[in-house]
Amino acid sequence: MTIPTSADIGGANGITNFTTRVVRVRSDMDGAAQVKTLAHELGHALLHDAAHTGTDPRDIHRGLLEVEAESVAYLIGAAHGMDTTGYTLPYVATWAGGKDPAATVRATAERVVRTALTILDTLPTDHGLGGQPPAVGRNLEPVGRRTQPITAMTATAPGVSR
Repeated sequence: MTIPTSADIGGANGITNFTTRVVRVRSDMDGAAQVKTLAHELGHALLHDAAHTGTDPRDIHRGLLEVEAESVAYLIGAAHGMDTTGYTLPYVATWAGGKDPAATVRATAERVVRTALTILDTLPTDHGLGGQPPAVGRNLEPVGRRTQPITAMTATAPGVSR
């Protein structure tokens, strides 16, 4: 589903409602930003849904949630030739905060990579990177790996509802 502006969702680019299982992405952004935001929200949906993880996201520091979701979006974008570093690096650094933001990123790396690989394994796209982020090996099995890839996506980039 789409929403008109960031003002409609408290200044954010997108939002995931775990109760209704609906993701909303702003429609006033360009297509690439909408796709990246959709990947970010999908990261939240896979990593932070209490029904699947057993952990209520309200019990996890918001900074950690945002670092994980944005890192997933970064890897998904990179695997498709999107350079989001100009947005992603400041965003992650801000949310990672503390004395050592790099330590936060390192601590989340395995979960982020597993989740990104799970998403990439379901996409029918390949942009010369084997459908995976640059420099990411396949020694990690994606979470809930499918035996058959999804052959059709109903991804009209501005939004999705589950």
